[in-house]
Amino acid sequence: MKKTKTWTAIALPLLVASAVLTAAPSAGAASAGTLATSGGVSTQATLTCKGYGKAGVTNARTPVHTGPSGSATVTGYIAAGRTTHLYYECINSAGNLWYEITGYLDSDAPGTPNRARFIYSGYLK
Repeated sequence: MKKTKTWTAIALPLLVASAVLTAAPSAGAASAGTLATSGGVSTQATLTCKGYGKAGVTNARTPVHTGPSGSATVTGYIAAGRTTHLYYECINSAGNLWYEITGYLDSDAPGTPNRARFIYSGYLK
């Protein structure tokens, strides 16, 4: 049992570090796992966000994701017709528009906004 704990304590951080280095973006973008702010625009790897501060109304049952991607984990849903505060307007690496709805994007800098939640713009009227 002790060998397993030791291996996990050493191997897991190395595995995570290698994944971050492998996914590092090209020159000019913020490095993976960091959040840089310049002129009110936040960039994380290939995610670009700017403060939005408006409300939107959902047009259907809307999945809430842990990241700005349809493949990101869904943490819950917002019912159709609900007004939602949209703190940040973000464009992901595929060029799709997402909104950050919890306001945690810059408050977690530097690092991944692990408490941030996103909804896809297609679910808004």
